[in-house]
This record gives sequence, C-alpha cells and structure tokens, in this order.
Amino acid sequence: AAATAVLDASLRSLDPHAPAPLRVGACRALAQYTPLAPKDGLKPFLGPAYQRLGTLLESEFNAGEARKTNAGADGAGAASALDDGDWGETLHLVLEAILVVVKCDDEAAAAWSGALAPATLRVWAAKVADPLLAADARDVLEALAAVPACLPPLHQLAVPTLSGVLAAPDRQGPMLVESTLDLLGGLLKPAAKAEARAAHAACFRHVVALAVTSDDAGVLQSAAECLRAFLRSGGVESLAWGVDGTGGGGEVLRSYLDAAARLLSPSLEDGASAFAAPLLGQMLRRLPGEIAPILLEIVSAVVARVARARQPNLIAALMSIFARLAHADCDGLVGLLARMPVPPGGEPETGEDGVAPSRNALELVLRAWCAYQPDVQGAFDIKLTTSALAALLASGNPALDAVGVRGELVIETGETGQRAIRTRAKARATGPDRYTTVPAATKILELLADAVLEAQEAALAGGGDGDDEWESEGDSDGDDGDDDDGGGGGGSYLGGDLFDRILAQGIDDAVDGDEDEAEDPIFGIDTQGFIKERLGAMHARGALAGVAQGLNARRQRALMTLMQ
Repeated sequence: AAATAVLDASLRSLDPHAPAPLRVGACRALAQYTPLAPKDGLKPFLGPAYQRLGTLLESEFNAGEARKTNAGADGAGAASALDDGDWGETLHLVLEAILVVVKCDDEAAAAWSGALAPATLRVWAAKVADPLLAADARDVLEALAAVPACLPPLHQLAVPTLSGVLAAPDRQGPMLVESTLDLLGGLLKPAAKAEARAAHAACFRHVVALAVTSDDAGVLQSAAECLRAFLRSGGVESLAWGVDGTGGGGEVLRSYLDAAARLLSPSLEDGASAFAAPLLGQMLRRLPGEIAPILLEIVSAVVARVARARQPNLIAALMSIFARLAHADCDGLVGLLARMPVPPGGEPETGEDGVAPSRNALELVLRAWCAYQPDVQGAFDIKLTTSALAALLASGNPALDAVGVRGELVIETGETGQRAIRTRAKARATGPDRYTTVPAATKILELLADAVLEAQEAALAGGGDGDDEWESEGDSDGDDGDDDDGGGGGGSYLGGDLFDRILAQGIDDAVDGDEDEAEDPIFGIDTQGFIKERLGAMHARGALAGVAQGLNARRQRALMTLMQ
C-alpha cells in the first residue's frame, strides 16, 4: 500500500511543467518503488507511467537541445554548461526510471512501448558521445527488445535508422558508427527469424563493408560482434538470404570469410586482429559443413597470423581456434598442422634461445599455445583451451612426441656456484636468455596440473575474499620451493592475477554472459572432470607415468589428488 501510494504521487509529479526538483524526485521514486509494489496493485499505474515518462523524456530532450542552440546567442557561457550538466542528470534519471518500468511487466511493455521507444532512440542517437546517457538509452531499447511482443515494432522503428548510419559511415559523428553496431547486435540477440532476416537485408552488407575497410579498432570489434549476432540469429539458413536479403549463392558465406580474413590481416594492429577469434569460432561451430571444404585455408591464415603476432593477447585469443578444432578432431588437427610448413613473413626463429626453429606449423602452434596459454582471457576461453590441451595430450598422437617446446630458463652460475648477475652489457655480449627444450606433452601436463592446482587451492580457501587480487607476481606465498617459473607470455604459468580471479570462483563457475558461449556444448564441460577423465584414460594404457615424471613434486601431488 505504501509503495502504490508513492507511485501515485510520483506519477502526478511527472508533468513536464512541474518544478525540476519534483520531476527528479518522481523519477527516483519510480525507480525505487516500482519493483516493491505488488503486481496486481502495479498494473493500473503502468499505462500512465509509460505515457508520462515518454512525454517527460521527449520534453526534457527537446528543452535541452533548445538550450544548446540558444546558448551562444544568449551569451550563457558557464551558466549554460552548468545547465547542461543538470539536464544530462535529469535525462539519466528519466531513463533509469523507464528501464525499471519496462522490466517489471512484459504485458505492459508490449502495450505501451510505442510511448517510449521513439524518444529513447532519439536520445541514443543524439547523445551517443555521452557514455552514460548512450548506455542508459541502449539499455532501455535492449530491455524492450527482450520482450517478444515488442520486438517487431521496435525493429521496424530502429533498423532503418541504424541502416542509414551504417550506409554512410563517413558522414557520422564520433562514436555513432561503433555505437550503432553495438545497438544492432543487441537487437539481434533476441530476434526471431523474421526480424533477423529484415535486419540482415537492411544492414548486413554495411556491417561487412565496415569490417573489411575500417581501420578503427573499436569499429572492427563492434562489426565482428555484430556479425556474430547475425550468424546466431540467422543460422545456417541465413547463407541463402543474400547479402541484401534477396537471396543468392554463396555471397553471405564469402562475406563472413572476407571479414575474418581482414581481421587476420597483418596490416592491422594486433589488438584489432584479436576480434577474429570469436567470429571464426562461431563460424566453425555453426557452419561446420560449409567451412569443412575451406578449413585448410582458414587454418593456414590463422597460423600465419600467429607467426606474425607480437602481442600475447592476440596469440592467446587465436589459440581458441585450434582448441575448437582439437575438440572436433584431435588427430585431424595434428595431421593438418604437421603437414603445413612454417609460413613466411614472421619473426625468424634463430635458435639463439636454445630452442631449435620450428620445422612445421605443428611445432609453431604448440610452442605458442604452451607459452601463451597463461594469457588466455575469459572463463569460457580458459575452459575451451584447457580442456582442448587435455584432449590433445590424451590423444596419444605420435606426431606430438617429436615436438619440443620452451622449458626452463637456463641459470648461469658464477665461479662460486651462485647465480650470476646478468647485466645489460653481459646480455648484449652473450645474447638472449637461453632455455631448455622439453617435450610438448610434459609442458601440456604442467599447464593442466597448474589449472588443477589453482582450482584446488581456491576450493580450500573457500573462493577467497578478493584481498589478494592485486598481488604482484613477486608477492607469492613461497609455497614449495620446487615450484617452477617457466615460460609463458606473462611470466607465471597462470598469467598473473587474471587466472587467479577466474579460478577464485572455481574453474567452472565464472560466467561471461555471452549468449553464443552459453549455448555452446563446451560451456557445459566440467573442466576438472574432463581433465581427470582424459588423464585416467592415459593412465589406463600406461602412457601417463612417463610424462608425469617430468613434473615437480607440487604438480604431481595436485594430479594425484585429482585422480583419487
């Protein structure tokens, strides 16, 4: 009763002619008390709430635009800037209240969305450079899109506007193209086939054009994510829709491949190329039959980009492609890479670090994977790559036995037998650090043992309290002096605090909130159970003991605990 009384008073205060403090208080009250009101008591208020919030949003937006237009002529100066700040805060509060009202009842949203959507879309387009207001407006539009009955009219309203922006990117203001791609992707996520096809017809070719021509990393990321949304909403049947929705051959598949090829281009900075991995991963998962005939070309392009990459995050991201292929067919992947030569154009391997140059793509990829597995980011990709390493190791493919990867740093000792100090002058004189070479199987088992060890320690700690999230690598607990610090892009096997944060929740508990990942069969894997099952199979055929002898005592104990 108290909540409904507050709502009644709040609605009366939403009149655009009411004093500003009263309108602000009304929006705050709606946002706070709408979720508390009983459903039956709330229904009579929802229609008026939609109407008055929509009117208030339109009124506030128009008033603010008028103030901006007249500011110069009136000589408002600093006072105008202060007014703009207050105006932006008011718009934020109105949008916040709208979002709460939209989420509280789907039936009301379906009946009254027309009172909110046009004004919200206008605010989004006009305030796209304001991160707070643009995000507020986008949240409202995506909340409306999540209501199935709202989706058709919302697409009819928004898609032509979005298509117009994407068709002429050079004429748009800062950030509008990137934000348009983000909003389009958000509207595609819940889209049914009819809306997906209409959006495909209006926008797909423009998104592909941006992916293959833009040099802006933000636009490329958003375009890649938008193409993933097109693929998810349209599925394999969208390949027959044609790039403009009129049907036609293999144009759509070719467009996806062109976008992926551009993202893998060595002409792009490493940070932009990392966005190829999620797109290619979903193409492999959703279009396996269509991708199979050109798999060799795709793998060759990914190997070539790995060879040229310099940033650990790019190399780590691209490992997810090989991981997905390993889950599909370990022996097929190993055979394909073993027959593939090392691509030209990468940084030449001289062997000065003590590891002989790669003889084929299999050695190149496994060395990169073992070195940069600690840099893999995101709970899903960690699950994907970790379980794929277990599958590779358990496959027993003889080609793996011939692969050597970087092992431990060779420690130089002085005349006293103590570790020698390595000065810059000495480094220039003696060359780069040197490492031992270890079998790939041993290194893979080390990485698996480290993942298991971290999960076990997190479980014993009850998930931790987060206080140690920001400890540097030098702030270790000194556990067991026999723990290794070998290879890896980040300096520790588990890549600093990133892996710690993920594993503090349990290796399988962290959620990324990505719909593609949530629908992926890999998502359901129990990583520790998967490792245990694959290592158990190795043990049953007598293949595990020899590999495990290369581990230190701490890692051996972790695996023994897992296997018991």
